[in-house]
Amino acid sequence: MTSALAALATLLLNGCAALPDDAPYVEQLDAETGLTIGRLGRPIELYREVFGKDNSERFGFIGPFETNQMGKRELFLWVATPTLGEGAPATPKVTLDGSVLELGEPGHGADFAGLRRSPYKIPMTWLTSFYFRIDAGVVERLAAAGSIAVEIPETTRTGNVTALYAAQLADDPRLRAFAAR
Repeated sequence: MTSALAALATLLLNGCAALPDDAPYVEQLDAETGLTIGRLGRPIELYREVFGKDNSERFGFIGPFETNQMGKRELFLWVATPTLGEGAPATPKVTLDGSVLELGEPGHGADFAGLRRSPYKIPMTWLTSFYFRIDAGVVERLAAAGSIAVEIPETTRTGNVTALYAAQLADDPRLRAFAAR
């Protein structure tokens, strides 16, 4: 009898195991806020061609996520780029296959989405995060995109330039999995 109970307990615990963070789509409960968060297992990594030895500005990230509080669902797009220049960060421009994605004013903290911290784990502390409210139409456009780019203005010693972070999405199933949830 005890071994049957132990086997049942093991089976139940395994049934509650979380998906690994490298799964295309992950759903988890945020213990701090009580929100259920649906997101990509890992955000889309954006790459910037840099000249010189400084690699700290080479990578940016982007990822949609959904919050669910007792059936009230909200969609967001998280964008993270290296902190560039001085002063308040400029709002990034997101393009899908060369077409600008119209986004509203961003929030700059996870509290914009009702969270205490970013839904995505990022390996760098010098990134600036932007949170945009989006709708299902934007999610569909993300899922259908072959390429994504984030442009962000920056001021350098030589003047104003635009940093471009980009990724090719052709073989990446994560955005399609998010849209199909």
